[in-house]
Amino acid sequence: MMRLSSWSRKIFTFVVLVMLSFASFANDALFRHARDHQRNRKYDEAIGAFQSYLAQPVDDDAMTDEVQALYIEALLQMMNTFQSKGAPDSCIIAMNRVYDASPVLQKYCQRDYYSILGYALSRTEDMQAAEETMLKALTMPLYHPTPQRYFRDYAYAAAVFYSNPDYLEDVINWCEEAMLQAEQCKNTSGKQWVSAMLGSLYKRNGRLNDALVMFQQSREESIQRNDTLGVLNTLHALIDLFLYWDIPEYANVYASEAVLVEQSMKAENPMVSAQTYINKGRALYQMGEADSSFFYVGKARQKCQSLPYNSGMVDVNLLHGALLTEQGGDHIYIGIEELEVVTKQATAINRAKAYHQLAQTYLKINESAKAEVMLDSMYMLLNQNATPTFIHIDYQPILHHYLGKKNHGKAEQYLTMMLQEQQSFKEKKLNYNLVENIVELQTEKKRQELQIMHLTYTNQRLWLLVGIVMAFVSIFVIVVSFVKQRRRYQARIKRADERLSALLEKLRKSSAEKEIRKEEIKEFLEIKENRDELENITPMLLPTEGERKFRQCFELLYPMFLPHLRERVPSITRREELFCMLVVLRQDNKKIAELMGIVPRSVLMLRHRLRQKIGLAIESSLDIFIEGIIAMEDEVIIAPESEVPEQSEDEAPQE
Repeated sequence: MMRLSSWSRKIFTFVVLVMLSFASFANDALFRHARDHQRNRKYDEAIGAFQSYLAQPVDDDAMTDEVQALYIEALLQMMNTFQSKGAPDSCIIAMNRVYDASPVLQKYCQRDYYSILGYALSRTEDMQAAEETMLKALTMPLYHPTPQRYFRDYAYAAAVFYSNPDYLEDVINWCEEAMLQAEQCKNTSGKQWVSAMLGSLYKRNGRLNDALVMFQQSREESIQRNDTLGVLNTLHALIDLFLYWDIPEYANVYASEAVLVEQSMKAENPMVSAQTYINKGRALYQMGEADSSFFYVGKARQKCQSLPYNSGMVDVNLLHGALLTEQGGDHIYIGIEELEVVTKQATAINRAKAYHQLAQTYLKINESAKAEVMLDSMYMLLNQNATPTFIHIDYQPILHHYLGKKNHGKAEQYLTMMLQEQQSFKEKKLNYNLVENIVELQTEKKRQELQIMHLTYTNQRLWLLVGIVMAFVSIFVIVVSFVKQRRRYQARIKRADERLSALLEKLRKSSAEKEIRKEEIKEFLEIKENRDELENITPMLLPTEGERKFRQCFELLYPMFLPHLRERVPSITRREELFCMLVVLRQDNKKIAELMGIVPRSVLMLRHRLRQKIGLAIESSLDIFIEGIIAMEDEVIIAPESEVPEQSEDEAPQE
């Protein structure tokens, strides 16, 4: 009996081990299945699979470091999937539910959970909860510590407190500690992201040379690792650095590169895409290219629709509002509305920027009372901490306004602030080493090209004498050939005279046919059913068969419209002609935008520019002006046939 009992225990233990092995294999398969859905952008299926995996219980005897790492990776990838989907608020709800249902997270991975939750909260509007959660995570014990887990905690802590000026030194220390931990990791995909963040902190702290070096190293490492997201994070940081340095040309170069990289990304990331396009718009705006900036602001707006306000749309409203208020006219009030949205929902720095732009706008339109309210709000936000915050304020109109009103107290207040800002940016103005580094990095390729050109020039000098000799030989051959060709030309002139006579006879016959064709077109225009049919069909030709066919059909209906339009508006562009043709066909602004492949706001811009070219008064209607040109259709003047000038014998006929 004792022997049977011993064998029974062994068999039972074997069966349990087999069952645990099968359960572990099934769990691993579920994790791989979730990752496959994530890579194929099946976000809802991936989230469901990750949640199922995290809810699976694990026996204490089977809880190894590898199993813990896999559970943490599942939680992290679930958060990343929500971010890629553009649903950060839903991510928080899902993480809370997973934690309540997962004994593994509660018992073995509590610090990991709160660290990831803190970062996820920072992607929403609740920054206070994000900071509290992250501080709680850093105070909790970390079981089975590894460099990867330390790297994640320090990197996420730096990201959460990145915008908090009271934690500037702490954030720098966390980034530097994360970089040290990354050196001990075999594979850390977020290293480039942290180095780009650290470079931005160096810039904010006045260490501009260190920032540039860090950004360049991060970019090179990201390219070597084929880390597209790392490349974009570094490019965004470089753009910010050059805009801070007031060198928008370099910022625009990196912004163009970022747009190309973003378009090559396999996985969609709305937050990164929005930042890419808004940075391109900022660079163009600082270069004075407002029209191009409008285009990229529109692209960024499309990417921000599903994101929290402060994760993208705040930058869109801030830049678009500035563009509209500086454009003038009726656009000022649309821009004011967008900037007012920023003052109500954005963070302190962006609200201060919006107040500054609003103050400048109200001063420009002589609404000084509103301007002073905006200035007071801006001043309060920038000086709410012990160390003032600076946002590159244009102090000249502010000081001019308060001195003009003899409000010396306010003038002195902003004069003091201006002097503090100038002192703060002193290192920026005197740090010539950064400019030298920029020039060195950007012109290395040019130096190599100049060396090649120098060698080419040396070789060209050797060929110069040979070229001179060949030139004299060529001249002699040309003279001889010219004499022979002159004789041939005289014979051709005679044949051309005969051919010209035949062509004149043919022209007289074709004139009669042309008159018949004009009568047919006139009859076609008089038939209302044909006109209505063409007006209904023609707009649909534009996106399917091309602009060329559209113009052919339109000129058949209104043969003299475009000549009269170009006579009235000599500087009209092809795009503006197309707009006028669609107005003639009674298309509204929305339909015109759809047919031309532009946003409705761009149609308003076309109308505005065309009115400026024509010189229409505000009370005059652009549509009535275009219909007036249609009324000129009946006044078709047919020029008489011009006489063919006689051709001299010395002139060669043109074939």
